[in-house]
Amino acid sequence: MIETRQLALEWCDRCGRTTLMITGWTDADIEALQGPDGGKTSLRPALFPSQVLESRGGIEGVPAVAGRFEVEGKAVYFVPRFPFVDGMEYSLALFRGAPEQPERWRVRRPAKEVTPTAGVTAIYPDVDEVPLNLLKIYVHFSEPMSEGWGDRAVRVCRAEDGEPLEGVFLPMEPELWDRERRRLTLLLDPGRIKRGLAPNLEAGYPLNEGVPFRLSIDPSFRDAKGRPLVEGAERVYGVRPAIRERINPMGWKVGAPPAGSGIPLLVGLERPLDHALLQHSLWVKGPDGEPLAGEAVAGPGESSWVFRPAGPWQEGSHQLMVEPVLEDLAGNSPLRVFDRDITEEDDLPEVAGRIGVPFECR
Repeated sequence: MIETRQLALEWCDRCGRTTLMITGWTDADIEALQGPDGGKTSLRPALFPSQVLESRGGIEGVPAVAGRFEVEGKAVYFVPRFPFVDGMEYSLALFRGAPEQPERWRVRRPAKEVTPTAGVTAIYPDVDEVPLNLLKIYVHFSEPMSEGWGDRAVRVCRAEDGEPLEGVFLPMEPELWDRERRRLTLLLDPGRIKRGLAPNLEAGYPLNEGVPFRLSIDPSFRDAKGRPLVEGAERVYGVRPAIRERINPMGWKVGAPPAGSGIPLLVGLERPLDHALLQHSLWVKGPDGEPLAGEAVAGPGESSWVFRPAGPWQEGSHQLMVEPVLEDLAGNSPLRVFDRDITEEDDLPEVAGRIGVPFECR
């Protein structure tokens, strides 16, 4: 670490928001800070969580804290997009010239006595192996979480030697959360998945076939109240060949229950499907053409779907209705293949809307 300036970092209230005030600049510093980005004489400040820098072994590839720097007189203020986290140490990096050797200063937010209560409850897909062209990973938490921690606290590395895999996920701002902020969607870079696009041609797939990887959730991930997790979580996946086929509901195994019973409808899927979409893309139509009331859940490994009717099954023809937005782990739907070569025409199926899979209750 190189420190050639005597800067002072302290917390202050600015327009009703907690900001970081940096003083100790010379007139030349202030002029350089206001210079054009990328110029040889420009100073380029950035703020990082110190813990993330230490875990990554340096600044390269680590996303900076979202926010903006404002120059006012001889002081520079960092106004964060999201509130600072109590008890966390931050590193101010000042770049000029070679980015790998920035000047750095540290400052820690005052800590509050808090007891962590949030944890990771599930990571999907719930399978041992994922396809090479995997599109999404879901992380479920027990409590509402804070924005902006996906890039900082989620890591992907080779399972065998711990070597980090860079550029796996598409940076999202804002992050992809459900309404309750309990489910985070991590989107693997689609540009590296779709064949024929420049990122795919230049960098290849985010994953490597036959090379298992480990997804880790660091305990530094903050909940909505700024508290860390009770403990971290991780999951190891194997990587099998890519899947480039549309979903074919007509090939599913539908176990028709007997009429008059309350036995659940069990649907065996042709392959694991997207966990989140599976929750609301299937429903059952009764003999009268109306949707049946009941409860539905995805089976183990998202390879089956179970529907428990609110009442006994009526005798006659039913239909399992499939919404066209349903996807498998590689983003393939009943309408199209996601990982298709864009240089070739894609032959769309004849059915472009909902698909009905008939079954009889006798």
